Amino acid sequence: MADTAPERPDNLSAWLDDAETRHGDEPATIAAALMAVVPNLPTNAQAARALRLAEHVGLGHLGDADWLAAFANSLPAALATAEATAPALQRLRWALAMVQAAPGEPWPEAPPEAVRWRALPNVVLALAAQGRFGVAGALLAADEEAARALGQADAAVAYASAANNVAGELQTSGPRAHAERDALMLQAAAIARRAWAHAGNWRHVERAEYRLALCHAVAGDGAAAVQHAGLCLAGCQAAGEAADAVEHFFAHEALARAHLADGNAATALQALAQMQALLPQIDEADGLRAWCAEALAAVPSLPAA
Repeated sequence: MADTAPERPDNLSAWLDDAETRHGDEPATIAAALMAVVPNLPTNAQAARALRLAEHVGLGHLGDADWLAAFANSLPAALATAEATAPALQRLRWALAMVQAAPGEPWPEAPPEAVRWRALPNVVLALAAQGRFGVAGALLAADEEAARALGQADAAVAYASAANNVAGELQTSGPRAHAERDALMLQAAAIARRAWAHAGNWRHVERAEYRLALCHAVAGDGAAAVQHAGLCLAGCQAAGEAADAVEHFFAHEALARAHLADGNAATALQALAQMQALLPQIDEADGLRAWCAEALAAVPSLPAA
């Protein structure tokens, strides 16, 4: 972890609001700040947020079980029994134990499904950071049938979100052209698509197709990327007026990236033109249009004709 100057927030709630926004870009800085506030964490809901953020940053972003263990060992003892913080600490310790378990050791006793599945992406990503891709994939897949049996229950939604989050993190960060890593990414995206078919609505399914398209594109499988991008757009079209300009915009982004991956520059250019046409229709409120403009600018340049 890079050396950083620890922040010492006076207002924990306000700092957490900011940290939850910044943590993806500055995980080491946020980790240092979390360690700095450990001695003074209260036994309230804000401390529970801090515990969940530490679990996510330490395992999901840094892949650093040693850091999370040091964080956990520095926590005030009262957090383990306080009603507001005990569940978050139980979840953190389970996630840490899963990552620290040596190959061949039995897994630690699991917490309830809803708790376990919210921690699952952090565990899977940390195992991937250790190079244990097979273990990570097996763990992610193990609960798919159990989640499906729960229909649209909150726990099933948590499982679908977990698979999607793993796929998204592996797609947007880290090395490319790594066969085992890409296989885990595609497995997670496919699991998310199946899980959302049971736990979500048309929008969840359409966005899962978007994720599959982008994952296949970065993995170099242009044909599969085009197939899933087409399904993403078809989902928007089938939804009619329920699918706004934003959904269509990102469906065309998926098409642009997919066709670029498949070597179809002319078709990719058509998808980019659709994105440009849709951009003025997107609400400017809360920076939504600016965010979409950044997504448009981030599409790789077309190859020379």
